Amino acid sequence: MWQNIQEYEQICRLMDNLYQKLNIKLDALTNQTSAKLDNNKNSSKFQSRLINLTNIKFTKEQIQTLSLGPNCAIEQELKQYISELIIDTESAIRHLEPQIQNAYRYLAAKQIKHIMTTNRYNILYKRYQYNINELKKMLQNNNLTIVKADKSKAIVIINF
Repeated sequence: MWQNIQEYEQICRLMDNLYQKLNIKLDALTNQTSAKLDNNKNSSKFQSRLINLTNIKFTKEQIQTLSLGPNCAIEQELKQYISELIIDTESAIRHLEPQIQNAYRYLAAKQIKHIMTTNRYNILYKRYQYNINELKKMLQNNNLTIVKADKSKAIVIINF
Protein backbone atom coordinates (compact mmCIF):
# COMPACT_ATOMS: atom_id res chain seq x y z
CA MET A 1 0.00 0.00 0.00
CA TRP A 2 2.36 2.77 1.17
CA GLN A 3 6.04 2.51 0.41
CA ASN A 4 7.22 3.66 3.79
CA ILE A 5 6.20 5.30 7.00
CA GLN A 6 7.20 8.78 5.80
CA GLU A 7 4.75 8.60 2.92
CA TYR A 8 2.02 7.48 5.35
CA GLU A 9 2.78 10.35 7.75
CA GLN A 10 2.71 12.84 4.88
CA ILE A 11 -0.72 11.61 3.81
CA CYS A 12 -1.94 11.85 7.42
CA ARG A 13 -0.72 15.46 7.65
CA LEU A 14 -2.46 16.33 4.38
CA MET A 15 -5.70 14.77 5.61
CA ASP A 16 -5.44 16.60 8.95
CA ASN A 17 -4.96 19.92 7.13
CA LEU A 18 -7.94 19.18 4.91
CA TYR A 19 -10.16 18.34 7.91
CA GLN A 20 -9.04 21.49 9.74
CA LYS A 21 -10.00 23.64 6.73
CA LEU A 22 -13.35 21.90 6.45
CA ASN A 23 -14.02 22.38 10.17
CA ILE A 24 -13.22 26.10 9.90
CA LYS A 25 -15.64 26.43 6.97
CA LEU A 26 -18.30 24.47 8.84
CA ASP A 27 -17.92 26.66 11.95
CA ALA A 28 -18.23 29.80 9.83
CA LEU A 29 -21.39 28.51 8.15
CA THR A 30 -22.87 27.46 11.49
CA ASN A 31 -22.21 30.91 12.97
CA GLN A 32 -23.80 32.63 9.95
CA THR A 33 -26.86 30.38 10.12
CA SER A 34 -27.33 30.86 13.87
CA ALA A 35 -26.98 34.63 13.48
CA LYS A 36 -29.69 34.61 10.79
CA LEU A 37 -31.94 32.47 12.97
CA ASP A 38 -31.46 34.82 15.93
CA ASN A 39 -32.39 37.81 13.75
CA ASN A 40 -35.50 36.04 12.45
CA LYS A 41 -36.49 34.96 15.95
CA ASN A 42 -36.46 38.54 17.21
CA SER A 43 -38.44 39.89 14.27
CA SER A 44 -41.36 37.43 14.31
CA LYS A 45 -44.02 37.15 16.98
CA PHE A 46 -46.13 34.05 17.37
CA GLN A 47 -49.42 33.71 19.15
CA SER A 48 -49.19 32.14 22.58
CA ARG A 49 -50.31 28.53 22.86
CA LEU A 50 -52.04 29.36 26.14
CA ILE A 51 -54.67 32.06 26.60
CA ASN A 52 -55.81 32.69 30.18
CA LEU A 53 -59.17 34.49 30.35
CA THR A 54 -59.42 34.22 34.14
CA ASN A 55 -58.00 36.12 37.09
CA ILE A 56 -56.11 33.06 38.34
CA LYS A 57 -52.32 33.19 38.03
CA PHE A 58 -50.42 30.06 37.04
CA THR A 59 -46.80 29.28 37.79
CA LYS A 60 -44.21 29.24 35.03
CA GLU A 61 -43.96 25.43 35.18
CA GLN A 62 -47.73 25.06 34.93
CA ILE A 63 -47.84 27.37 31.92
CA GLN A 64 -45.02 25.40 30.32
CA THR A 65 -46.87 22.13 30.92
CA LEU A 66 -50.10 23.52 29.47
CA SER A 67 -48.23 24.90 26.47
CA LEU A 68 -47.28 21.36 25.45
CA GLY A 69 -50.81 21.03 24.14
CA PRO A 70 -53.67 18.60 24.58
CA ASN A 71 -52.06 15.85 22.50
CA CYS A 72 -48.83 15.74 24.50
CA ALA A 73 -47.91 12.25 25.68
CA ILE A 74 -46.02 12.13 28.96
CA GLU A 75 -43.38 9.46 29.16
CA GLN A 76 -44.13 6.57 31.47
CA GLU A 77 -41.95 5.39 34.29
CA LEU A 78 -39.40 2.85 33.05
CA LYS A 79 -40.66 0.06 35.34
CA GLN A 80 -44.22 0.43 34.11
CA TYR A 81 -43.10 0.63 30.49
CA ILE A 82 -40.96 -2.53 30.81
CA SER A 83 -43.71 -4.52 32.55
CA GLU A 84 -46.21 -3.60 29.81
CA LEU A 85 -43.62 -4.50 27.18
CA ILE A 86 -43.06 -7.91 28.79
CA ILE A 87 -46.81 -8.64 28.95
CA ASP A 88 -47.36 -7.61 25.32
CA THR A 89 -44.34 -9.61 24.14
CA GLU A 90 -45.43 -12.72 25.99
CA SER A 91 -48.96 -12.53 24.59
CA ALA A 92 -47.52 -12.20 21.06
CA ILE A 93 -45.14 -15.14 21.61
CA ARG A 94 -48.03 -17.37 22.75
CA HIS A 95 -49.57 -17.02 19.28
CA LEU A 96 -46.48 -18.65 17.71
CA GLU A 97 -45.90 -22.35 17.23
CA PRO A 98 -44.87 -24.11 20.49
CA GLN A 99 -41.55 -25.33 19.04
CA ILE A 100 -40.20 -21.81 18.46
CA GLN A 101 -41.66 -19.99 21.48
CA ASN A 102 -38.63 -20.51 23.74
CA ALA A 103 -36.26 -19.13 21.09
CA TYR A 104 -38.33 -15.97 20.77
CA ARG A 105 -38.59 -15.65 24.55
CA TYR A 106 -34.80 -15.74 24.74
CA LEU A 107 -34.47 -13.07 22.03
CA ALA A 108 -37.12 -10.90 23.67
CA ALA A 109 -35.44 -11.17 27.08
CA LYS A 110 -32.14 -10.19 25.51
CA GLN A 111 -33.71 -7.12 23.87
CA ILE A 112 -35.49 -6.08 27.06
CA LYS A 113 -32.24 -6.31 29.02
CA HIS A 114 -30.61 -4.16 26.34
CA ILE A 115 -33.40 -1.57 26.64
CA MET A 116 -33.04 -1.50 30.43
CA THR A 117 -29.26 -0.99 30.31
CA THR A 118 -29.19 1.61 27.54
CA ASN A 119 -32.24 3.62 28.55
CA ARG A 120 -31.28 6.59 30.67
CA TYR A 121 -33.63 7.15 33.56
CA ASN A 122 -35.67 10.25 32.74
CA ILE A 123 -37.39 11.82 35.73
CA LEU A 124 -39.02 14.63 33.78
CA TYR A 125 -42.27 12.68 33.53
CA LYS A 126 -42.62 12.94 37.33
CA ARG A 127 -42.44 16.72 37.16
CA TYR A 128 -45.00 16.89 34.36
CA GLN A 129 -47.33 14.52 36.18
CA TYR A 130 -47.02 16.61 39.35
CA ASN A 131 -47.84 19.79 37.39
CA ILE A 132 -50.84 18.14 35.74
CA ASN A 133 -52.20 17.00 39.11
CA GLU A 134 -51.74 20.51 40.55
CA LEU A 135 -53.50 22.00 37.52
CA LYS A 136 -56.43 19.59 37.92
CA LYS A 137 -56.84 20.61 41.56
CA MET A 138 -56.61 24.31 40.68
CA LEU A 139 -59.16 23.95 37.89
CA GLN A 140 -61.63 22.08 40.13
CA ASN A 141 -61.25 24.46 43.08
CA ASN A 142 -61.79 27.58 40.95
CA ASN A 143 -64.46 26.17 38.58
CA LEU A 144 -62.25 26.62 35.53
CA THR A 145 -62.16 24.64 32.33
CA ILE A 146 -59.71 24.24 29.47
CA VAL A 147 -60.99 24.39 25.89
CA LYS A 148 -59.38 24.40 22.49
CA ALA A 149 -59.54 27.70 20.59
CA ASP A 150 -61.72 27.78 17.50
CA LYS A 151 -59.29 29.04 14.87
CA SER A 152 -55.86 28.29 16.27
CA LYS A 153 -53.99 25.59 18.12
CA ALA A 154 -54.13 27.53 21.34
CA ILE A 155 -55.60 26.36 24.63
CA VAL A 156 -57.97 28.73 26.42
CA ILE A 157 -58.65 28.72 30.16
CA ILE A 158 -62.12 30.05 30.99
CA ASN A 159 -64.51 30.21 33.95
CA PHE A 160 -66.95 27.33 34.09
